[in-house]
Amino acid sequence: MNTLSMSYVKDFISAHTGLNVEEKTLSSTVISRMKVLGFDYVDAYCRFLESDSPESKKEWKELCQIITTGESFFFRDKGQFHLIRYTILKAIIEANRDAKSLRIWSAGCSTGEEPYSLAITVMELLPEINLWNVSIIGTDINEDAIEKARKGQYSDWSFRMVDPGTIAAYFKRRKGMYELDERVRRMVVFRQGNLIRDAFPDAASGICDIDLILCRNVFIYFQPDNIALALGKLSRTLNKGGYLITGHAELQSVPLIGLAPVTYPQSIIYRRVADCPAKEQRPFYNPPMPLIIQPIKQISVINIGKNVTINKSAAMPVKPVEARKVAAGDKAKAATPEGGFYAEAQALYKEGKYLLAIEKAAMFLKDNPRHYDAHVLLLRSYANTGDLKRAADVCASAIGVDSLRPEPYYMLAQIAEEQGNTDDAVVMFNRVIYLNPRAVAAYLELNAIYEHEGDPKKGVKLVEAAVKILERLPADGAVEFYDGVTAGELLAHLRKTYRPGGVN
Repeated sequence: MNTLSMSYVKDFISAHTGLNVEEKTLSSTVISRMKVLGFDYVDAYCRFLESDSPESKKEWKELCQIITTGESFFFRDKGQFHLIRYTILKAIIEANRDAKSLRIWSAGCSTGEEPYSLAITVMELLPEINLWNVSIIGTDINEDAIEKARKGQYSDWSFRMVDPGTIAAYFKRRKGMYELDERVRRMVVFRQGNLIRDAFPDAASGICDIDLILCRNVFIYFQPDNIALALGKLSRTLNKGGYLITGHAELQSVPLIGLAPVTYPQSIIYRRVADCPAKEQRPFYNPPMPLIIQPIKQISVINIGKNVTINKSAAMPVKPVEARKVAAGDKAKAATPEGGFYAEAQALYKEGKYLLAIEKAAMFLKDNPRHYDAHVLLLRSYANTGDLKRAADVCASAIGVDSLRPEPYYMLAQIAEEQGNTDDAVVMFNRVIYLNPRAVAAYLELNAIYEHEGDPKKGVKLVEAAVKILERLPADGAVEFYDGVTAGELLAHLRKTYRPGGVN
């Protein structure tokens, strides 16, 4: 398969799904599917996909299952769910109290954790819910994900951000899985949906006059033209004054036709302009650019998102002894009155108020430019808002302070993955393992890359290594880079997912 044909099939699939898949990943996937179906040429495979036959529909289902990711968990992004619960839904409920109607759409719902989280939230906000007409719809291009969502059965992995009280109230443990309460399941309707090919609004499916749309972490996989196309459909599907929530910073530099940004401490959201009076529109908030320390000169070969480079050829970064001494001094300074900004930034981060956390951390770093932990807090805050460019800048600064700490490399690896640079991601994850051989998350991330590239056997040893590490940790111990997940929970998940000596 030559470069020209690969470029053609990439454009072809993007036109049908909106997805912008890395050519290397897409190439291995398409070649594999062509072998299964007996096609020798890409154009023949594309003509088959375009034939609109039962066989082609089945193949689209297989293809979408492979090229889309299904990572989700309940109440994902505490900051946004805090905003949804205490501000947005309360405002919608108050405005619709006379009509007693509430319409929500989770677009790109994966295996259902998001719409079910919304259903639980609505139940808790509406004691008189039986008197209301509540419609919650979840759609996803992946039909297998939709089928799993309808079953309402989940493993421990879907609850890594959920308090035990919520689990006890809405789930029952059965055969090693958590089964969702029937009351919640009945509140959500699931449908297969394609934001590019399908027409929205669509009265026949009930996806019209929506009060609140969640379309989070979907546009990161779309090409710009497809983002604009899908965004127009979402805007028209909202009722007057309806709300749209996307992943953090997914709509930066995208024309907001018919939508107005509204900024809260937890997130930027969007309202349909037609019913958004000027006095309700708050100014678009851009946090001040933090003081960024230039990375040490050694850092300069791999391009991460066109703004940060890492030396791929160097065996490992050199330990900056003086930097450690200065950083230690800055940690002591954190206890002084000037260090109050750092404490405030930590508190804001825990509350999910990432934009305000960025502002406070940046103020602290002006006087404490080599305080390593403040850099890490800042890069995590930027990452949680979706501003990967600035997150990568701060990663470089953190490495300049202490090049032997794994956190910045792990973040750079994740940024590289988000941007489709799997080669760079592999280098960074391996560097994390070099610095911390017990970094389970890096082993599992590398395994996921190899599986996605169609080489699962390569990742088996990585999973087995992760299991051995977890077996030596206390069951209730924390797992680095996996907030809220204990070693015992992760170990149980891996044992269910992977067979000893083989892959799932």
